[in-house]
Amino acid sequence: MEEQRFIYVAFFQTPSKMGKFIRGVTGFSYNHVAISLSPKMKYLYSFSRHYKNAPFYGGFTKESVLRYYHKGKIALIRICAVPVSEENYQKAKKRLEFFANHSEEHIYNMISAACFPFKTRVRIRHSYTCVEFVLSMLKKYVESPVLKNKKFCSIKELSELLEGYAVFEGSAEKFLEDAGWEGDTFPEEKGKWFYWKKTAINNGKLVYRFVKREK
Repeated sequence: MEEQRFIYVAFFQTPSKMGKFIRGVTGFSYNHVAISLSPKMKYLYSFSRHYKNAPFYGGFTKESVLRYYHKGKIALIRICAVPVSEENYQKAKKRLEFFANHSEEHIYNMISAACFPFKTRVRIRHSYTCVEFVLSMLKKYVESPVLKNKKFCSIKELSELLEGYAVFEGSAEKFLEDAGWEGDTFPEEKGKWFYWKKTAINNGKLVYRFVKREK
């Protein structure tokens, strides 16, 4: 019998100041979402900041659960195991590899994030928020008419859509034992000029794509 495959969707309540700010804006318990192909959450994939000290320099990230351990506090996490076919599981795996191999091209969509209160998604080439990225993966690889017809989704709405697939809710500490920083640049210390330069270039690309996008 063929092994059942899953895409794991992880909602995080991060203990950082930015996380608290986002939850204050959205009014929802969780402020970040990522996906994993492993139930142990060894690696997660999303759109978020590349470095701890550069909050506005973001894009496609291979995340470690360790980034959600902040000043002695560990994030709360809610995990949903969404079943997919073997074929779509392999396609999702290849898609993530594509993103990883072209990570410099894929930028966090600050403009779309700013438009969240208006329930509007601003489509910009190779740019996503964390929710937009996860929703795009689910729409591609999960056989669900409800998901496929969604054009805009808040993190709360996505959580509600996946409520029936929830398999864990609690402290992310459970997943720290198998976690490592391999592939995650988050803890690396760089100079301020490096952060400023990367932030300016990244968001310059985003604005350029926004201006040049097809109407």
